[in-house]
Amino acid sequence: MTIPRIYADFNKLDRDRNAILLCAGTWKDLEEQGVQFSRGMKVILSQPDDIDETGQPDFLETPAVIDYDEEHQYWVGRFDWNELEYRSVKEKRGADAT
Repeated sequence: MTIPRIYADFNKLDRDRNAILLCAGTWKDLEEQGVQFSRGMKVILSQPDDIDETGQPDFLETPAVIDYDEEHQYWVGRFDWNELEYRSVKEKRGADAT
């Protein structure tokens, strides 16, 4: 099963620095992929940002686990900030590994 790639705004964070998943882009991605959030669900959080070295759009991305904030009544993506990187860098590193 493919891990869903879901829009996240990495500037919209809770007090624990988790991504708050309230944006229209998040819900659009869920609808287009036919998935619903559930606690423990694994996703790739993705935010368009800048262009790669060939001039193509690039994205900041990180693996995350979905959780629900009962107090504030919204979904969050818990992730490790050390794993946040550009998709183009990750793809290039993968290509270099072969």
